[in-house]
Amino acid sequence: MNINRLHTQPANRGVVLILTLWIVTVLSLVAYSLAFEMRLEVRLTKLKKDNLIAHQLAKAGMAKAVCDLKNDMVIDRSEDFQVLDAEGDVWKNPEDKINIEMGGGSYSVKIIDEESFLNLNSVNALVIVETVKYFWGEDLEEEAKKIARAVVDWRDADDIPIENGAGMKERDFYRQYMAEDMGLMDYEDVPFSYRLKNDHFTTVEELLDVYGVTQDLFYGYDPAERKEEYISGRDRESSSDNIHIMSSSRESSEYNIDLVPEGVRDMYTVHSNGLVNINTAGESVLTVILAAANISDPKPEDMAKAIIDFRRDSAKEDIDNDQAFRNVGELSQVEGLSGPMISRLQSLQRLTTTSSNFRIIAEGNYGSAHRTIEAVVSRKWETFNVDTTEEDFDPDVRRRIKREDENKSEDKITVESPTVRIVRLQER
Repeated sequence: MNINRLHTQPANRGVVLILTLWIVTVLSLVAYSLAFEMRLEVRLTKLKKDNLIAHQLAKAGMAKAVCDLKNDMVIDRSEDFQVLDAEGDVWKNPEDKINIEMGGGSYSVKIIDEESFLNLNSVNALVIVETVKYFWGEDLEEEAKKIARAVVDWRDADDIPIENGAGMKERDFYRQYMAEDMGLMDYEDVPFSYRLKNDHFTTVEELLDVYGVTQDLFYGYDPAERKEEYISGRDRESSSDNIHIMSSSRESSEYNIDLVPEGVRDMYTVHSNGLVNINTAGESVLTVILAAANISDPKPEDMAKAIIDFRRDSAKEDIDNDQAFRNVGELSQVEGLSGPMISRLQSLQRLTTTSSNFRIIAEGNYGSAHRTIEAVVSRKWETFNVDTTEEDFDPDVRRRIKREDENKSEDKITVESPTVRIVRLQER
């Protein structure tokens, strides 16, 4: 018998066992890795699917808003009403726009009247002063005047300050303001420059670049502090990180205009036609306009409440348009407002009772996915020439046209239709 063979067999078996264990371990790791990747792919696929459906639900909300804006124009014309836009309109009603279930998910949509805000590119400097005082108080009028001048100089086309700057250019004039704020003797000692756009505001956020406009004034709070509160969990509901449209201050205040705006951003726009709709403007906007026009008896805030109460016919819910203003002159029906006062208001800020520009914010929710589409749109009646001889022309419409006008011999007709065109679109 070979003694060496007897000694090597157990050793070989041990090596084989160890190799087997290593192979099993490696295969187990490979199997676990494959299973993990498969689970990850399944989750990613589900997330993509949920996001896609949420996006489609947001588009459904957008379509609902566009339909309501068009229907409002058709209703006004078909019922021979005086054309106006007010809180009782179909586009304003939130009941059929919040948490509407569809396809296993839901959508919410808000329509905001841009004519209910002040336009940064045309607002009078006196109104800007009253806006700043609305947030900072009456004692800071000089600071408010500086900011108002800075806003006007920012948007005008020249490089000459509206206040006499002793021949200084705008950028040096406001650096002198900065030097005074910093306790320096001369504007050249200011360690940074200040450039003005000298053109129209394209976003409300541009206000943050204007001299004197702090984050506290713009937002109504310090975003850094608000974020810290959010992270610490002390103020999660009011965090600026909460992007859902149901929590956003500007949009929620549009559905309940009794809410006090947090900052100047909640009162301004760059997408209106420059007029303010007295049927949809909030209490804060009306207050600063009245204050700028020196209407102080009764107090501007009391008069603003009276205007809103009148157009709502004192209703808090289910508001209709029975007492909505058909024209600006009807403001005289509000106790305390006379014809001369209304003329003074009009000379300071152009007013209207109709609106053409709107902001639509639609949010789709499916599972854990949330998608938001925000669009600024312009609404108006447009005229189209339609060739009734085309094969794809609706035969029912052709028969109706023939029935309405038996003597009509023209093949082309003119059709007027409400249109909603996108001015600005953002998806997130």
